[in-house]
Amino acid sequence: MKKIELFPLTVFCLPLGFPPASENAPDMRQTWIDRILQMRRDSEPPQSAISAWTGDVKGHAFLHEDPLFASLFANIARGLAAYIGEMGIDAGQFDLYATRSWGVVAEKNERVNRHAHLQSHLSVAYYLQKPPDGGRLAFLKSDAPNEFIPGIFESKMASLFKGPRTGSNSSTTLIDIDEGDLVIFPSKTVHATEPHQSDTPRISISADVIVTLKDATGHEFALPNLSHWKKFNA
Repeated sequence: MKKIELFPLTVFCLPLGFPPASENAPDMRQTWIDRILQMRRDSEPPQSAISAWTGDVKGHAFLHEDPLFASLFANIARGLAAYIGEMGIDAGQFDLYATRSWGVVAEKNERVNRHAHLQSHLSVAYYLQKPPDGGRLAFLKSDAPNEFIPGIFESKMASLFKGPRTGSNSSTTLIDIDEGDLVIFPSKTVHATEPHQSDTPRISISADVIVTLKDATGHEFALPNLSHWKKFNA
């Protein structure tokens, strides 16, 4: 018997680390953490007791416009270029634009519920503070290719499963992310987090990215350069 595995999802995890602190340079990691926590204090708390605070829906959705985060987004840009190159695509033919970027703060027992970012092409998450029991990042298959009975790989039907659990018979994959890691994945991918289990908050920065071609001649589906865009005035 020959078993052929098809269509893997590639999630790029880059150990970006933190800017070095010195006598002449502030501790930027702590400065970024303090800024995001201040944003949370200045906004309404989450409507759900189990939902993490996400700045994109609380009026703090454009960290990439804040000079304080300029060095971080320069490193994110390099990470995005590396991701595109890893996919075998010529990154030099594309322009990348951060459209939204925001902080995420999860206190004990809070989580980020399953969702996707269908308004963008690529999404990133950078982990500023992540305790060891800070909850794993979950990627979910919205249409599991091997699911011959609806929901058969989900926990609600666990009594039918004898194992072992693999990527081919699971609708969810959990990934351990370390503090200082940058995670990059296609925005259409459904994702979530496990509940946070530490008394120390998990703090991350997320961003959505639109990808356009520098020259879209002969390419029907990729977005053309912004120089060809025209705003309609009603």
